[in-house]
Amino acid sequence: MPLVQVQHVAGAFTRAQQTQLIQEITDAFVRVGGEGIRPNVLLTMTEIQSGFWATGGVPLTIEDIERRRAARQATPA
Repeated sequence: MPLVQVQHVAGAFTRAQQTQLIQEITDAFVRVGGEGIRPNVLLTMTEIQSGFWATGGVPLTIEDIERRRAARQATPA
């Protein structure tokens, strides 16, 4: 039984986006393992409080995420 653990900063994704992630991650396992694996894909999604996620000792906040998101949207692909 595959166990997938997804963690992200609280507020980084809407409930609809979280549901989409759950469905699409499960579908990825089904594409590889076949439809029979679907009932056995266990996925947990944990929201980490803003500022309690850090990289290299630097806390990441929801404001940081929103700034990065805005910068990506402002940059042409």
